[in-house]
Amino acid sequence: MTGSIRMKCPRCPEPPPDGAAFCPGCGTACVAVAGTATAEERRVVTVVFCDLVGSTALSGRLDPETLRTVTLRYFALMRARIEEHGGTVEKFIGDAVMAVFGVPVRHEDDAHRALAAARGMITGLDGLNAELEREHGVRLAVRIGVNTGEVVVSVDPAARQALVSGEVVNIGARLEQHAGPGEILIGPATLRAAGPSAVTEPAGVLSLKGVDAPVPALRLVGLHEDDPERVRRFDTPFIGREQELAELRLLLRKLTADPRSHLVTVYGEAGLGKTRLLREWLRDCPAYGEGRCRPYGETGTLSPLAEAVRQVLTAVGEDAGLAGLPVHERIEAEQALRLLRSGLLADGTPSPSADDTLMALACLLDALSRERPVVLVLDDCHWASAPLLDMAERLLDELDRSAVAVVCAARPELLEAHPGWGSGRMRSASLMLTPLTREEAALLAGELIEVAAHRQGVLEGALDRAEGNPLYLEHLTAVAAQCDDLPLTVHALLGARIDALPPEERTLLQLAAVLGREFRPADLTELADAEHSCPGGSAAGLRGLVRRRLVEPGGRTLAMSSVLRFGSALVQETAYRGMAKKVRARRHEHAARVLVRHEAGDAAVGTHLARAHRLLAELGMRDEDTDVLRTRAAGLLIRAGAAALARSDLPWADDLLTQGLDLAAPGEPAATEAARRLGETKVARGEPVRGRELLAGALDTADRAGDRLGAAHARLALTALDPRHGAATEVAEAALALFSVAGDDQGIARACVRIAQDRQRQGRHAEAESLLRQALDHAGRADAEPERALALGAVGISLWRGPTPVGRAVARCEELLTAHGSGRPTVRATLACPLAVLLALQGRHDEARERLAEAARLAGGLGYAESALFVPLFAAEVEALTGTPDRRLALLDEAARAGRELGATGALPGIARERARILLERGDPAPALALPDPQEAGLPPAESADAEGLRARALALTGQPDAARAGAGRATAAAADTDSPVVRGTAALDRAHTLRTLARHDDAERAARTAQQHFAAKGHRLGADRAAAFADDSAAAARSTGRRSGPEGRTP
Repeated sequence: MTGSIRMKCPRCPEPPPDGAAFCPGCGTACVAVAGTATAEERRVVTVVFCDLVGSTALSGRLDPETLRTVTLRYFALMRARIEEHGGTVEKFIGDAVMAVFGVPVRHEDDAHRALAAARGMITGLDGLNAELEREHGVRLAVRIGVNTGEVVVSVDPAARQALVSGEVVNIGARLEQHAGPGEILIGPATLRAAGPSAVTEPAGVLSLKGVDAPVPALRLVGLHEDDPERVRRFDTPFIGREQELAELRLLLRKLTADPRSHLVTVYGEAGLGKTRLLREWLRDCPAYGEGRCRPYGETGTLSPLAEAVRQVLTAVGEDAGLAGLPVHERIEAEQALRLLRSGLLADGTPSPSADDTLMALACLLDALSRERPVVLVLDDCHWASAPLLDMAERLLDELDRSAVAVVCAARPELLEAHPGWGSGRMRSASLMLTPLTREEAALLAGELIEVAAHRQGVLEGALDRAEGNPLYLEHLTAVAAQCDDLPLTVHALLGARIDALPPEERTLLQLAAVLGREFRPADLTELADAEHSCPGGSAAGLRGLVRRRLVEPGGRTLAMSSVLRFGSALVQETAYRGMAKKVRARRHEHAARVLVRHEAGDAAVGTHLARAHRLLAELGMRDEDTDVLRTRAAGLLIRAGAAALARSDLPWADDLLTQGLDLAAPGEPAATEAARRLGETKVARGEPVRGRELLAGALDTADRAGDRLGAAHARLALTALDPRHGAATEVAEAALALFSVAGDDQGIARACVRIAQDRQRQGRHAEAESLLRQALDHAGRADAEPERALALGAVGISLWRGPTPVGRAVARCEELLTAHGSGRPTVRATLACPLAVLLALQGRHDEARERLAEAARLAGGLGYAESALFVPLFAAEVEALTGTPDRRLALLDEAARAGRELGATGALPGIARERARILLERGDPAPALALPDPQEAGLPPAESADAEGLRARALALTGQPDAARAGAGRATAAAADTDSPVVRGTAALDRAHTLRTLARHDDAERAARTAQQHFAAKGHRLGADRAAAFADDSAAAARSTGRRSGPEGRTP
């Protein structure tokens, strides 16, 4: 912790004021003396000083309170810009801000971060000034000084401020004082540290107070992006990594000798050679495929896995790979391949579901691995999505006895994001790559470049800077072969390589950068033709880019490659950012037209149009043409998001709909639709607060626009988050009338489901089933899968709770699964839960638990967060039939937690009643009595019967006979208003318990016999047996006491 600090001036005898960073007499930076309790060390940092210009005049124009408000807003903006770039605010001094980059955490690009923050402080002030001018008629101006060098720092990561001292700080402060309004002056050391990414012009040689030597100052006029990644070369001999390569080759021998699945993760910082190591090893693999994860993109969640599987199929040949299998196994494998072609291999989505995809993948890979080991390589796994990593691990579990290996390459950040990755697996291994030795790096450099004797120093400098990182070394030596000077930063090196290209190749590289990290040669050629940028054709230019290793062929040769990719993401980024925004925007529009002709899909086309619009908007170009561009992009992204939602890829739907909503103008129909669909997606993914906000906004917009259908849809969606069931029913009934007139099949289906759910709460299941049949019919007409699943799941509930006998109900559920479940995971998930309870009613407990596990897998794979609520609820019902109350309590608590987190508060009262019932069976009536009085709650009949019967039993146990008998009577009366044998039987059995507690044994026996009849009519064997046993016990108790009660419960 930072203790008390006293400061002194190294030159002046007089002590400075408390807290002063600089001597007021000579301007020299003060130093800490005894009393400092903070650890100190020497460190190269970059300091930033920023001060308001004309603050004195400003104070004369504004009221002190207003001035304070303006100043605080200015300070907040400055702090935000500094901290978002990784800097630390050391202090605010009057109107000035001092920040440090490199304390408490150092970054390799601290100088660049500091310059970016400085520019952000000035550009950010433009936005603040617009507000201040509108509100107070004033504008602020700042001047900034930046300097880099060695300082003494007090390092305390827990402190909000950094404490630094040294001449570097003084020079930074003096540079700021010499800067003009809106100007950034930097020292020469900062320029050397930032490299060519900093664009400067001379600002003169300054004599600064407190500094002995003159300082050549530079004015910062621009700043390019900076990043240390490189393009790779794999045509050189493989050097180093012998031990890691031997371990991978041993894995291949294990796969051959003992077919078992394996997981291997190769870790290493960027550029250490993970991909090169795997490429070398894969030469020995008879069947392999590679897929790459991306930090962003326009592909499905599982695209890297799909890419790897496609390459495996190409390598072995589909027919040859399956030819040696027995007939029935080949048929299964071919069926699995057909399923994958319609989903995973088509667009990288887990269609029809993650579970189906998993099973199909396991079947196919097991078949392909019979004759040879199969290796799936997933590169750049630090960018992998959680569903992809989950699929990889589950796949290996399914392939436990198959010769299949999943090999992942990742930076160490993977373990930060997914700390449990690979842990707990029997056959999981990891390799950690370290930098090459100096000798190994020198050997590699000798293969990369021929160095003349007089340029040996250049090579030695490259070796020093690379520090054993092969990627850095490759590009340092590549530039050394083309020009005399080595660039000071990696990013500058990439820019130098691009600038050195022949004009045609450079243009092709930029066009390819617009298309993305991966691109088709045909798309690039058409894009080049549209701009007439390659008069002689693009083939020669592409060959040049491949020869220079800026672009890699997807196949073994350029001619065989249907897809090319940038060898480094940074090459693509540097080429992309080197273009003017207006040029980029135009090329994105051209790319969109090319992709439309090639039927690339709404997501890809919409993304290009969105980027074009964003670039033009950043230039302030807002006209009719850009508005058309925005509208087209929004429409395509929203349509693509809706399609992804229908295909159960919730993460992708979320991303696309978010982009579409950001583009759509408030009040546009597209914006309302995007907000509604995104709201539904957010709710489904477990973000109820954001979902409610979006749905409420969509409702408000639709109401104001007079869009009655849009408003009805939004209002109906909001009822899923409203615990007031009656209100939900009123909304649904009003919406149904509107949807019916409009012929809106999806709306009719939704409304019918909502109304049917209300009838189920009332216990009117026959009426509910009629409504659900109507909902199912309209969902089919609209091809609305979510509504189809909701309707069928609700049918399952009525088959469980309604009058249909258990045997017929099970058969009906299985018929519905056969008719509607194929390729529809949401249907299978929703129907599996009530079917599990029905199976448990028949005593088929293992099958019931299997169905619940299936539902959990399906719903989890689809990303539906509500499964955390409904699966435990149904599991608790199954446990109620197996006599495991502790497990049932745990499941109910799990469901209650999920309900609160998801905002599904309407489920909580029922969960509370079930919990109280379990505790009542244990002799504790307090939780039941703590529940709201059923007479005051206004519950529908089915819930009223449950609540009244539960309370009556508790009242009897606490010595309140009159209230108990009355409550039991109300329970059976409410149950009589339902058509549910389960509700009627439960109410009758609750009455039997109440009467027996009150020593009315004959009445208790009669009530229990009634319960037995209801349960038997349902086919609820366990319920009927329990009621019969209770009746027998009550009869025996009546005989033993000799007390006989009359029909009204009075003793004669």
